[in-house]
Amino acid sequence: MNNDRGMIKWMPFKSLPQDEVLKKILKEKERIAKPILSKEQLEELEKRLVEAFYEQIDMTLTIYSGGFIKKITSRVIKLNSSHRTILLKNHVTVHFNQILDIDLF
Repeated sequence: MNNDRGMIKWMPFKSLPQDEVLKKILKEKERIAKPILSKEQLEELEKRLVEAFYEQIDMTLTIYSGGFIKKITSRVIKLNSSHRTILLKNHVTVHFNQILDIDLF
């Protein structure tokens, strides 16, 4: 009669959080530094943003958030200059300093 413990002998290895740690390390390696925009680029972004707001044009925002570059397509509902934020139609709030590019449709 075979007295093998089967899967029981591998259970201690399954309890180690190695998979989660590896995923976290790989995610950290994908992060990038925030690109620096010139004064002219910032002025152009401001013009596009004001145009999109007053003409209610859909736009694609390229933003930097948490070490990653993301794209959001929406329409501006509110510009808050005192808090330097933008409220989008899909209920996302974006800070001015996160914006890297604006493409108007």
